[in-house]
Amino acid sequence: MARDEIGHPALTGGPWPVIGVRVRREDSSPRAASWQPAPHAVLEDVLLPCTWPELERLAQIATGLARARVYVTDLGAAGPDRPLVLCLRGAPGAVQVQGRLTPIAETLTARTRAATLSVAAVHREAGRPQQAQLWRARARQILKDGRAARRGRSVRATSAGLPTLGQRP
Repeated sequence: MARDEIGHPALTGGPWPVIGVRVRREDSSPRAASWQPAPHAVLEDVLLPCTWPELERLAQIATGLARARVYVTDLGAAGPDRPLVLCLRGAPGAVQVQGRLTPIAETLTARTRAATLSVAAVHREAGRPQQAQLWRARARQILKDGRAARRGRSVRATSAGLPTLGQRP
């Protein structure tokens, strides 16, 4: 674990930003996930990750700077009601979240920024002001990217879903 990252606060019972995802479970592990209503799926609060690479990528996906897929996986806690966490491709046991992200993109951006600010607060309370300042700067960048996306400067807005061969207007 890198020096600027913390253990997930949800494991110790701390408050953490969540987002609603509809999940279908089998044997208490996720088998399918969707942003929109799906058969046999129950709306669950899914935690956001607390590491910068994952938060950064989620923010890029939410603001339209990247087109990667979002996944959910078990957080790693024991028990039948194991909490789920958003993750990226390659996490063990990850299930892809199906459906369009557009309707919840602004919510995901705001929650990602809130998670980043929460990590900054943890560092500030632990007496690491440089790390806290770094995480606050990351949160500002997420805010700027969200504003730029609303002005039409995102991959989705630029290409309207079509490939642009790397060109931007």
